[in-house]
Amino acid sequence: MAVEPTRVAIELELAGAGGGWTDVWSHVRAQVPVVCSYGIQSGGGPADRCAQPGSLTWALDNGPGNGTGIGLYSPTHAAARSGFEIGIGVRFLVVWDSVTYIKFRGRLASVQVTPDAHGPWTTLCTAWDYLDTCSRARLKRVAVQVAQRGDQIFDTLVSEMPEPPTASTSGTGRETYALALDARSPEEGLSVLGEFQRLAMSEAGYIYARGTTSAATAQQLVYESRTERATKNTDQTSLTDADLEGIEIGRHRDRVINRVQVLTHPRRKDAAAVVLYTLRDATVGTGAALELAAGATQTVTCPYTDPAARDRRCAGTSMITPVAATDYTANAAADGGSTDLVGSLGVAATFGGTSAAVVLTNNHASTTLYVTKLELRGLGIYDEQTTVHEQEDATSQAAYGENVYRYDASYQMSPTVGDSFARHFLGVFSDPQQSAESVSILLNRSAALMLAGLTREVGDRVGVAETVSAIAEGYFVQSVTLTVTPREVIRCRWGLTPASRIRYWLLGTAGASEIGQTTVIGY
Repeated sequence: MAVEPTRVAIELELAGAGGGWTDVWSHVRAQVPVVCSYGIQSGGGPADRCAQPGSLTWALDNGPGNGTGIGLYSPTHAAARSGFEIGIGVRFLVVWDSVTYIKFRGRLASVQVTPDAHGPWTTLCTAWDYLDTCSRARLKRVAVQVAQRGDQIFDTLVSEMPEPPTASTSGTGRETYALALDARSPEEGLSVLGEFQRLAMSEAGYIYARGTTSAATAQQLVYESRTERATKNTDQTSLTDADLEGIEIGRHRDRVINRVQVLTHPRRKDAAAVVLYTLRDATVGTGAALELAAGATQTVTCPYTDPAARDRRCAGTSMITPVAATDYTANAAADGGSTDLVGSLGVAATFGGTSAAVVLTNNHASTTLYVTKLELRGLGIYDEQTTVHEQEDATSQAAYGENVYRYDASYQMSPTVGDSFARHFLGVFSDPQQSAESVSILLNRSAALMLAGLTREVGDRVGVAETVSAIAEGYFVQSVTLTVTPREVIRCRWGLTPASRIRYWLLGTAGASEIGQTTVIGY
């Protein structure tokens, strides 16, 4: 029996953030499908750990059919709708059986107006979710994390975001990292999303966003430890041939991995403070004095470098507040040969894990001064040499050809853990697998499918049984795509990864400790 949702809506924050939501569904052009997609789109390989930005695409009626007239959704038009502009909040929701499922929340990213005076008067819209915000954000001077679990580091990253998520949750990480957030300066290129990927690979867990049924949270950012899925041995939804509108089944040689190289990164930390930044290095005659006019202020970003090789970046901890005459000097002449003005120089440092921001102020009323020395001291942290842990399967190589896979666990220092990663990945991927890569269902076919398509989210477990391929096993949802076509026909596609890849042994945990039945070699 065909069913229809109670309501489908695209809502915009036309009055600004927190100013309320306006439903524009009556202006959505039915000829252009609404597509909502999010999650880990790349599949179930060893490095497929972190979701990429999710998107919502749709088209609005920009002509007489919207009841107002031409140009309503042209931001620069004289008749443009107030508040309709890139950057505003967007959410997509479906109401079924008195429950509101908010499947997307993000910001309007692009507006493409069809320039045709005779129609079809369409404005194509694209919005991106919170992970797009994470891909644009660069952390500024976050301290090196010492003896922190993965979930604690995740929480730190989230707390440092200029725009916080509406909600986040984190399962307890399996690893405590001696040092983290020390490998690269985020403000110099690596985004928060990039740090999420490094963190997820170091844990061998997952980071993603998922929809909710709460207007307050709307979309939830999730950190999942590597053993969290191991206890999920019950399918939350089961699909058979009769339920499926489509299924993608693959058995690929290039997904057989029979030589695994896992990279770990031992670190060294100084026992005593050293100079991690210097404005000018007198030992080699480099650098120049910094000029400050009377009353002037200048902010200098100071990246930490290895004292033994200044062209090599490093991290720092236990940084020391700069001391006049010891860490900085100032003079009325650039060569330091005139009046000592160190007493007129104000120095305020904000330390981060891989660089510092130093605010220099000339407090002299009338005289230009030159900063002739500026140094920052602390304990240096050095990623000195990458260690490669390799495992291979000669039998698999003979049968399918060699396929080498490199996996970089950025914050892992332990050789034991690195070797365990390599053994686990080899055990899971060295033989070919025939599995469902995705399934598609038409939600309007039944109440059960409508409920399943709206309820199941990234990280949930589903069962799939298909006769022709002889597939009958559990999967974890990696990605969700909802497509709404005319008359509110809703199709759902789940990207999948086999649950059998995550059968770890959790000692004493029912459903995850029966050797040979619910487990493979864990780590």
